[in-house]
Amino acid sequence: MAIKGMDMAETDQTVLQETDISLLQQKNDGKGVWFFAEHRDGKVEESCLKLAAEGRNLADKLGEETSAVIIGNQVKCLAEYFGPYGTDKALVVEDQHLETYNGEAYVNVLAQLVESDRPSIILLAATTIGKDLAPRLAARLKAALVARYTEIEVDREGKLAARRAIHGGNAQATVAPLRKPLIATIDTQSLGLQKAKEAKNTRIVEARIRIDPRTSRTRVIDYLKADPCAVCVSEAEIVIGIGKGLGSAENLNAVEELARVLGASIGGSRRATDERWIADERRIGLTGKTIAPRLYLICGISGAFHHTLSIKSSQLMVSINTDRNAPIAKMADLMVVADMQKVIPELTKQLREIVRPTT
Repeated sequence: MAIKGMDMAETDQTVLQETDISLLQQKNDGKGVWFFAEHRDGKVEESCLKLAAEGRNLADKLGEETSAVIIGNQVKCLAEYFGPYGTDKALVVEDQHLETYNGEAYVNVLAQLVESDRPSIILLAATTIGKDLAPRLAARLKAALVARYTEIEVDREGKLAARRAIHGGNAQATVAPLRKPLIATIDTQSLGLQKAKEAKNTRIVEARIRIDPRTSRTRVIDYLKADPCAVCVSEAEIVIGIGKGLGSAENLNAVEELARVLGASIGGSRRATDERWIADERRIGLTGKTIAPRLYLICGISGAFHHTLSIKSSQLMVSINTDRNAPIAKMADLMVVADMQKVIPELTKQLREIVRPTT
């Protein structure tokens, strides 16, 4: 079997012609599966718990331990979140200068940890932070990085290869690191929140890392909470999708009002972007974004194949459409056969009553 090698010196990886990785010459100098534990306001992000479950699955295949890497200030208590998801160990680095995320500071910490205790795999969620930190770490370590992988294969000898979608999801590439660790990000919205068959008593290891704030060229001044309506549709927990049924741009105001009440991000079909009702970067489909929200409210979209292929990971889909036989009806968990222009104002009114603070 041929392995097609490419000049990938900077990323230290090889593209395989076939998925059999048994012939790959891979330095097996790492051990353990690590995942970066994101947290906010003293709580672990759900994406991180999904990452813990994914890490446990990979660690079982390798016959190795899984470790959460927790960086921040007074974050040791967060280790207790990971026991139910099978995490063996929590590597904790605490310092007042790590209170808020800073890419330069965090990559310095992670690089020191990796250099002292080399893992096989380092997983990060494909969040804003994960997408910033992963390439920084790969560049620092001169390690392979696979962005938004869909699967990591492990052979009998512990060799690794990762699959990722390319060409708008129309093809899959299989890439493998020439040496470990493999750094990989994954869209955790496509993962289930599955607890381990056997919970672990996660042991805490407080790492002694040299932290010098003077080495960082940037400083975090403040964080501003994002408007949920402005969040990218691929990262939003609630998405409202609009299509031909919107009718005209004038009807978008009602949808935006509903989005504000729900805390939703607005996306749409190709028709919606072609009509300039929404920006191109908010298109959902093969030529746009893939989404996996908790709730996808589908308004006036019939459900063409290129759209439905990109929404199948949504946890709950509710469709509002005048055509009960529209293709989207086969995917929707709930189908409201009605004119969206009549339903949305009433839905907004009812939801506003529910979420209105009591005095």
